[in-house]
Amino acid sequence: MARGEFLTVKCGECGNEQVVFSKPAQAVECIVCDTEIAESTGGTARFNAKVLSAVE
Repeated sequence: MARGEFLTVKCGECGNEQVVFSKPAQAVECIVCDTEIAESTGGTARFNAKVLSAVE
């Protein structure tokens, strides 16, 4: 994951699945329930949701 990739993640609160970048510049929230699903760390995100797969 040197350059980053897009990942499908599943929100633990509402079960919504959405695509997020593995190295986001800011926190990413679920588009359904507004729960933070990924925290920006200056590198690879810290995910607060289940990572399902990489998007090809």
